[in-house]
Amino acid sequence: MANARSYTAGRFALDLDGAIAGYVKSVTGGNIKGEVAVHQLGPENIQKKHLATITHEPFTVEVGMGMSKAFYEWIRASFDKGYVTKSGEMIAADFDYCAQSARTFMDAYISEVTIPALDGSSKEPAYMTVKIDPERIRYERRGGEKLKGSIGSAQKKWLCSNWRFELGALPTSRVAKIDSFTWKQAVIKDEVGQFREPTKHPAKVEVPNLKLTISMADVEAWRQWHQTFVIDGKCAEEDELTGSITFLGPDLREELATIELDHVGIISLQQAKQEANKEEVARFEVELYVETMRFEYKVADA
Repeated sequence: MANARSYTAGRFALDLDGAIAGYVKSVTGGNIKGEVAVHQLGPENIQKKHLATITHEPFTVEVGMGMSKAFYEWIRASFDKGYVTKSGEMIAADFDYCAQSARTFMDAYISEVTIPALDGSSKEPAYMTVKIDPERIRYERRGGEKLKGSIGSAQKKWLCSNWRFELGALPTSRVAKIDSFTWKQAVIKDEVGQFREPTKHPAKVEVPNLKLTISMADVEAWRQWHQTFVIDGKCAEEDELTGSITFLGPDLREELATIELDHVGIISLQQAKQEANKEEVARFEVELYVETMRFEYKVADA
């Protein structure tokens, strides 16, 4: 260890089941922590402490559209309640993509997928935030081997401004913004006395609501739906709509991925905040509930 040198970090590769799934923009978590048990003892007012069980923290990674198809198939299966687990490694490399360390993980679920705010006026690249919750983690050193893998061609194509929203027969071409939203799957621990490391199991899925900002030019059709669905109470299952959010390439034609929306209903409709003497397009805001979401990745060369 005396000859060990510091190195410039910033290259992180995700390996799934023995194959590099791609490079991530950032990674946090993925740590092993002991949980402390505290005993309150008598006359000396001293707390006795020792380690009890072990907690394996989830990894939280930011990714674009440049990961392998296997990675997005994992997301698709999770949205479909497939409860697929993956094992692999989060590899940290230096500036020259030489591996320096790794955190291997076993039997991991995807517990959260966050879609960034989609804004037609944005110039920023888009990244999903994905939380990976493993059953076990181990730390390993690496000897400087070169990482093998490439950045998928779709990585540079996904922008926060390139998307299409559709919902039933409603006018949607002037939807200006979709707020960030997070799909969640609960993961519960099964702690058994003779084992320090609990097993993990999937639980309920939480599908988020959506908040849209739309030009006032289209408000009448949305207002009529709000009147019928919310005020008049015509809100049975057959009155709900289907829709989709499609992520598009720079030409606004190539489809990178789609989130299908099933059993969508309207919750609220209100005018967006406006300020006097400020020149801006008048808009209204809509909140929708969604019963199920399905994710599909469409890039062939990933």
